[in-house]
Amino acid sequence: MRGIVIFLLLFAGFPAFGQSVNFIHYQVENGLSNNAVICSLQDRQGFMWFGTKDGLNRFDGYTFRVFRHDPQQPGSIGGNYISVIWEDNDGLLYIGTDKGLYAYNPATEQFTFIKAQPGIILAIDKDLDGNIWFSDDLKLYRYNPHTGELKAPAHYPQASNLCRATDGNIWLTSPEGRIAIYNRQTDRFTAYSLFDHSPPTTSTWTTKMTGTGPDTILVGTTTQGLKLFNTRLHTYEDLLTRTEEGTGTYVRDFLRRGPDEYWIATESGIYIYHPSDKSYINLRKKYNDPYSISDNAVYTLYRDRENGIWAGTYFGGVNYFTESYTAFEKFFPRTGENALGGNAVREICADRYGRLWIGTEDGGLNSMDIRSGNITRFRPLPGGGGLSHTNLHGLLVIGDTLWIGTFEHGLDLMDVRSGKFIRHYAAGNGPYDMRSNFIYSITQDHNGDILFCTSRGLYRYLRDRDGFALIKELPDYLFYTCVYQDSEGTYWAGTTRDGLHHFNPRTGKKGVYIFSSTDSTSLPNNRVDHIFEDSRRQLWFTTEGGLCRLDKSTNRFTRYTTRNGLLSNMTYNLLEDDQHDLWITTSKGLAHLHPRTGNIKVYTKANGLLNDQFNYNSAYKDSCGTMYFGSVKGMIRFNPASLPADSYVPPVYLTGFQVYNKPLSPGNAALPKAINYTDTITLAYDQSSFSIDFAALRFSAPETTPYAYKMEGLDKDWTYLETNRKAVFTKLAPGTYRFLVKAANNSGQWTTAPRQLTIRILPPFWASYPAYACYLICLCSITWFIIRHYRQRSRQQQQRRMELLEHEKEKELYQAKIEFFTHIAHEIRTPLTLIKGPMEKVIQRSGEVPQVQKNLQIMERNTNRLLDLTNQLLDFRRTEINGYKLNFVKATIPALLQEIHLQFLSAAEQKELQFRISLPVQEFFAYIDIEAFNKIISNLVSNAIKYASGEVLITLLPVCPDAAHFTIHIQNDGILIPAEMKEKIFEPFFRGKGADNQPGTGLGLSIARSLTQLHQGTLELQHTTNRHNLFVLTLPIHQEIEFNLSKWKSIS
Repeated sequence: MRGIVIFLLLFAGFPAFGQSVNFIHYQVENGLSNNAVICSLQDRQGFMWFGTKDGLNRFDGYTFRVFRHDPQQPGSIGGNYISVIWEDNDGLLYIGTDKGLYAYNPATEQFTFIKAQPGIILAIDKDLDGNIWFSDDLKLYRYNPHTGELKAPAHYPQASNLCRATDGNIWLTSPEGRIAIYNRQTDRFTAYSLFDHSPPTTSTWTTKMTGTGPDTILVGTTTQGLKLFNTRLHTYEDLLTRTEEGTGTYVRDFLRRGPDEYWIATESGIYIYHPSDKSYINLRKKYNDPYSISDNAVYTLYRDRENGIWAGTYFGGVNYFTESYTAFEKFFPRTGENALGGNAVREICADRYGRLWIGTEDGGLNSMDIRSGNITRFRPLPGGGGLSHTNLHGLLVIGDTLWIGTFEHGLDLMDVRSGKFIRHYAAGNGPYDMRSNFIYSITQDHNGDILFCTSRGLYRYLRDRDGFALIKELPDYLFYTCVYQDSEGTYWAGTTRDGLHHFNPRTGKKGVYIFSSTDSTSLPNNRVDHIFEDSRRQLWFTTEGGLCRLDKSTNRFTRYTTRNGLLSNMTYNLLEDDQHDLWITTSKGLAHLHPRTGNIKVYTKANGLLNDQFNYNSAYKDSCGTMYFGSVKGMIRFNPASLPADSYVPPVYLTGFQVYNKPLSPGNAALPKAINYTDTITLAYDQSSFSIDFAALRFSAPETTPYAYKMEGLDKDWTYLETNRKAVFTKLAPGTYRFLVKAANNSGQWTTAPRQLTIRILPPFWASYPAYACYLICLCSITWFIIRHYRQRSRQQQQRRMELLEHEKEKELYQAKIEFFTHIAHEIRTPLTLIKGPMEKVIQRSGEVPQVQKNLQIMERNTNRLLDLTNQLLDFRRTEINGYKLNFVKATIPALLQEIHLQFLSAAEQKELQFRISLPVQEFFAYIDIEAFNKIISNLVSNAIKYASGEVLITLLPVCPDAAHFTIHIQNDGILIPAEMKEKIFEPFFRGKGADNQPGTGLGLSIARSLTQLHQGTLELQHTTNRHNLFVLTLPIHQEIEFNLSKWKSIS
């Protein structure tokens, strides 16, 4: 009979589709150091700690931080097997290991060994005097943390467990099955039996003990379950001594979750025990249920501040239970059990007999008795007579008939009482046939007519004809997804891509709404999946562009999209709860909308949903307000009124600080203590790029926790984060900043006091106060040197001014010479010109007197010579004042050179010189001023002949087709001009050594270079390997005339 009671209690607490207690699992794959979890604790800050067979773990809801023994690092923990975790009032953690007891300081993240024999620690607690008691390999110790005194009196009994009861006394249990109280006056223990009136057992070992009331201590055993000991009467009571298999209950841990609820960890799963009626349920691992406990060997239980339960197992890691996660009851396929058939739940409806009908797209039809949870599955039968297809889309119960629309297999009718299929309709060409076998959805209007949305039109069932007729008010070629008749009698029909159609049979009014990319008040998308009229007679539409509400007075839509808080714009269906809020299924979560405020809260898998993506047209609400929603992985059931309120606002802690992506560890110069215990941090100027990690210590759906941070001194507004928990800053300027971070719970309540961290970034030394002092000293020194230098410079400047005056006088004298020469040249040229004309006429008639002709020719030569010298002087003057105008024309360079060669040939022959010219074979053109070019070449050739000893050579170098310049070499074998004179020879009036007996003014080379520069070319003197003087002339082939003229010439 007892087994029957337990069985009924078990199934009363757990519907057929899954345990009402659902767990989230954290294992090695999630960062846990080892799946064998021995002990657990939540510290005063809110971090969860787990001791495993291989390391100590700290969990912030997102990541595990593992502490292991490291012989290379002082201050690490001494053992990796963690047996006990206990926290004192100062925030120090005492960690029991297989190598002894260690004290962990979270501010420095250092472990300190408590000197005792290095054995396994079994239990730790503290007495009213502040002494810490612990059992080390059954040996009892008393440790004074203030003085460091450690006592292990010989008359203390062996202790397998200990605790401080609610009466303030220290109690322990011994391996012999006795419980003992410590007397402070006598420094001795008084023992009582825990097994006297219990059945004989092979083991009296106790595993856990804790005070549960003013006069009671609860003790766990390895063979007889729990012992409830009365500290006043010194009696005990056995509880939960046998498992369902009839074996002794091996209790590992237990905790009190409510006034009448205990959770008990055993080797046979978790027992939830109610002392008032001594009833319990047993939670065990189910291999085909991913939400059951991960392992039956449960070693530790802990209740956190959110009233969630952490269960550490030996093989399955950590399991976490929270009421909000279990509020959504899950229905999904499971092999061999009374479970749902099919994953993709497409349609849900109920009959009048308390059965829920669930149509799927991959598993046929399901019938669920809501009270018993029994499920009946319907699939196509091999011989026919059953369901037409497993892919169902539309369901509607009318009376005792279930109308079933399939994908491309027509329409089935079923008697819900007998479960027999009574009729099948297929598409045809008859006058009362539908033209499509794809029945997308089925609805009933206010008149009781049954409407069918198909891939080829919208149909009405004709009872008198047992057939179907198209609704002619709407286009008959469209693919319709849904149809609805509102409270005013207007029919609304959604389509797959042709917008929203409507008509009113009473008024005859009809129309269509479509999406417009230029109108934000239009329909958000042309695919409309569901139409709903709420209790306020407002029309809502789900589309693939978001949810929208129609204002019929203005024909405008109000949109609700990802900008308003949805996680996806693909919306499927919606229901209204008893508080007039809307629940909308989407492809990424279940959205809860408050129509009055517009606030949206989204529930995801992290909140306990089966999965995030729901399915089309899959929603149902019963008369009790319970809602059912279908997804692509099954179905959920919940009552919005029973969802637990989220009033816990989690504190935010800093969990990491990195400089250039390298974490700073406590003890660093910049970080003396752990970042979570640091209020101010000082960084060097080369540490100005850093990141800060933070976490709100919330374990119920931590993935949904929003964050916001601000760096005062840099940011004006808060930066809001949805998933990221890291703030990154790059190359901040030296100064003082204040970092603030806050978090909110799922109800949108933000922490009232953000976590703050002051950050000082020091300037580089060259911008620090000592540097400024050095700068001041240097500035004073520099000022003194400047004054001294100024005085010296003033004297030097005075001297230079005197020299400058002398130079100006020399320059004026030079200009006077030039003016004088120019004036004289003009004065000489005029009479020479007047003499030259008559002389030429006389020469023409001088044949009559031969001797006269010879003298006249001598006169002509000297006159020409004098005129040429005069012209050179005038040309030099023109180039000096930039008044020489060039006209660039296309000319044949080889021909010009040949002509100049002929002109000077006789002069060379007179000096018995070899005068040669070397020209390329092909013709060559360039844009030059011919007159200026002739003067350049003539001056160079004349100079070469004048100073040559035996030969003069003119060479035009070959020109490539794509060349921009051409080069002419003129060389002679005269006296080698020294290297230091290479530039000086181009100065006006300069005459070198040995030139005194040569005619000339010293202006020829100066004029040649000036004219070359007007061509934008170069003229320079080089020496050849055979020690000849070589003049190299380089000129451009093309001229940018206007640019060059504006740059070089200012006088026409």
